Amino acid sequence: MKKVSAAPKNYIVDAAALIALGLVLLIWHRYSLLTIFKWLALGLLVMGAVKVVFFFLKKEKKRSLRDLIVGLVQIALAILVFVKSAGLTDFFPTVAALLLAYGAIVMLLRAVKLRKGAKKDFLTVLILGVVCLVLAVVVFVHPAVLADVMIQAAGVSMIAEGVSLLIALSRSA
Repeated sequence: MKKVSAAPKNYIVDAAALIALGLVLLIWHRYSLLTIFKWLALGLLVMGAVKVVFFFLKKEKKRSLRDLIVGLVQIALAILVFVKSAGLTDFFPTVAALLLAYGAIVMLLRAVKLRKGAKKDFLTVLILGVVCLVLAVVVFVHPAVLADVMIQAAGVSMIAEGVSLLIALSRSA
């Protein structure tokens, strides 16, 4: 794990937040969607704030404008989710499926980057990406029937995304 500590700290925070939020969704999936949205908004706010702060703490040559933009978008989404959480419950299945699919695509792209490295890490990230993509399809096709399962699928996918990010960071550091 020595390599992970050299990785960009903001991505390590992202991975930890994704895993923590995923665990919250898995453990407390019966809570109301409003409560879950507030937790997700808080997680997005923390992830965005960390990205923005680290952007300004880095030396100018090491700054990535992408990190600043992603951080600001995460903060804006957090505010939107917190303010409009009551209205978002109607759209949650579709939004969850899209987010799961996005996370799966990100993991599959990470797997492609890891392909040249250790086969074990490549296969792990590839399998996590495929599992998340399948979960996204399930959530999209059966949103109302699988309400609890949908929330748990989102939790599993968030955990998988966090683990995938840590694996990718350990290989790139």
